[in-house]
Amino acid sequence: MRIRGLIHMIELDHKVIGLKLYKKIKFFYFQNSQMNTFKRYLYQDNWIDLEYEEDNMSRKGQYLAYRISYVYKIEAIGRFDHVTYYDKNILDKSLHTFLNNLGHTMFLDLEMTMPSYTFKGKGFRTELIQAGIEICDEKFDVIKKYSNYVKPKINKELSKRAEDFLGITSIEFYKRCIEYKKFYNDFNEMLFTYSPAIVVFGKNDQLVLNDSYDINNVPSLKNKTRYINLCQLIKNYYELKNDPGLFKLLSVYYNNSENQIHDALDDCEATRLVFLAFKEDILSNKYKAKIRETFNIN
Repeated sequence: MRIRGLIHMIELDHKVIGLKLYKKIKFFYFQNSQMNTFKRYLYQDNWIDLEYEEDNMSRKGQYLAYRISYVYKIEAIGRFDHVTYYDKNILDKSLHTFLNNLGHTMFLDLEMTMPSYTFKGKGFRTELIQAGIEICDEKFDVIKKYSNYVKPKINKELSKRAEDFLGITSIEFYKRCIEYKKFYNDFNEMLFTYSPAIVVFGKNDQLVLNDSYDINNVPSLKNKTRYINLCQLIKNYYELKNDPGLFKLLSVYYNNSENQIHDALDDCEATRLVFLAFKEDILSNKYKAKIRETFNIN
């Protein structure tokens, strides 16, 4: 339920605010990530426009409070001035403008080596073993696709776990894979040709790719890359408690039951489709309620 009210009290220790509503005080509480964002704007007599969960109340210190699910605006309205501290509509429009003006965009997905089913302990170093790439022009039309298995340096053989995950035997993998240096040169050429923004889903691909330069003793390309973590953008935009799954998002946005088959090119195609749907949903809010209902599970 959405309400707008005057902040009557703030209890930072328990992340609780009390709103004055028709001569009554109603209490609401923030989740940790929300509090980090909004605590700088929480002052008595500021106005806040928020959405809360009517069926979700918890005891926070001495207060029985509703959980806040969304904050739309925080502002101070004085007799002679009006200060807006936070306005989600303005931020959303800025985000859409940013995403809509990336120039050339590379959607990247990597598959990686995995320890054996029986491996225990520490010390396993992950390497990329498959790269899927789609490059789009300024209108997000695909102008180049790239897909290759990549030969690892440290892990000389694929584990059974990796074989099962990728759906390929080690024999077939080594027949089809290219040397890492070939992938490196291909990737470097794409960076030079298109200077793309690189959209990944999660941080692992970026970390493993950056580590691959060191493993293979080649000059780092980190200073040539600019990454956008789509998973984090979506999590922040919808104010989700946990990271959303890529293919679950795909099924919500496109109303289908797509199954992940663990192929890098298919996964980067899914990333591109989710990116496009998310970009448009920033303006339409068509899927906002469904996304939050799907992923904000208690």
